[in-house]
Amino acid sequence: MKDFCILLHRSLLALFILITLARAVGLTLPLPIAAALALLLLASALPLVKARTLLIAGVLTVACSGLVITGAPLGVIERGLGDALTFAAYLPVLQMLRVIVGELPAMARARDAFGALPQQGRDTGALVLATGLGSVLTTGAHALIAPLLPKDAPEPLRRQMALISLRGISFSAFWSPFAVSVAFGTQYMPETASAAHTLMGLGLAAVIFILAWRLEGGGSLTAGGRAVLPILPHCGLAAGATVALVAATGMNPLDAVVVATLPLGLAALLWQAPSSTIAVTRTVWSGLARGADEVLLITLALCLGRLIEASPGLIALAAPLVSGLPVPLILTAIFAAVIFGGLIGLHPMITSAVMIGVLRAGGGGLHPTLMMQAIQAAWGFAVTVSPSGVTLIVATMMFDVPHQRLVISRNILFVGLSSLCLIVMLSLINAGLRLS
Repeated sequence: MKDFCILLHRSLLALFILITLARAVGLTLPLPIAAALALLLLASALPLVKARTLLIAGVLTVACSGLVITGAPLGVIERGLGDALTFAAYLPVLQMLRVIVGELPAMARARDAFGALPQQGRDTGALVLATGLGSVLTTGAHALIAPLLPKDAPEPLRRQMALISLRGISFSAFWSPFAVSVAFGTQYMPETASAAHTLMGLGLAAVIFILAWRLEGGGSLTAGGRAVLPILPHCGLAAGATVALVAATGMNPLDAVVVATLPLGLAALLWQAPSSTIAVTRTVWSGLARGADEVLLITLALCLGRLIEASPGLIALAAPLVSGLPVPLILTAIFAAVIFGGLIGLHPMITSAVMIGVLRAGGGGLHPTLMMQAIQAAWGFAVTVSPSGVTLIVATMMFDVPHQRLVISRNILFVGLSSLCLIVMLSLINAGLRLS
């Protein structure tokens, strides 16, 4: 039975990628069919997920049921399932890109350059590498940074490298079109999807990068920058193609990532590492079912978000908690809710969906773009300290460090200081926008 579910899950994900590519030429599925396929994907994921995921999924299902019982229209669930179809294509494409990029000769040169760094430059080099690779590969960057350490590296060194990798990857949540946080934001609040929003996120990430760099002693960035240079053209081409496609066609940014980067990645593999094609194909196919936990949670979170939006009673109940609050306190509430939710095991998508529903009704003093920027930044911080988040779980596996050693760490100080810095900056930007 489990083997059949794995095969079905992989096949459906491959189908959803093809459906997304077909949307680029104007072929779309009717919403009822898309929703039915999403339900089938959910059914195939259930036997594959972890017990903790099932527990969270159960809580989400109860919350959705409660909203329907209290008056939320059942029909909006269909829209949530339709939204999930896009994510179901987006996530496995990221997995494919991670595997493909790892086989390219440019990545091999980057690994060699990093290994040649002196000890005092490794922390800074790791931060630069994690930030650069994380902007495209997101969580997959862990798998490319961990092998740079000796096989017999002591745990303190492995832990330090894992913590730095987590910080570097977190910056992608601010701005990168490859990050699930940005994909979620453009799906939920398409009015915030703009070049200005991306540039703002990139600028805020640069400020927090400086803070992270100082926490590592502020060593020279030159050596770390040289280590990542071989892969920068590939990352830049992938990101540039995605941005250009969105600008030229108005395509959903999630679809643009799939349409632009998948062909580029396959072309790079066939051109630069053709001998690895069969091995990459096997790895990608076998890994398609590993994202079942994320698929299940994302689908249920999207349905919950749609139900929250369609539940004026719930919004009316929660909105007074933030209505009339000064903007700095609203921003504090966003960071506190998303980060604390991560600490207790809630996926940032869940808390973000709730916060968007509440703030749309009660957070009138905060500009929508800044609200989404705060949520994305808080998302990035949450996954660095969340014991059930995929980013930290992958770090635990790649660096062979117990998850509690990564949760209870200097990253909590980093998250606290960074959140405070962004609350001040976003408050000032919001005040400037209101005066203009």
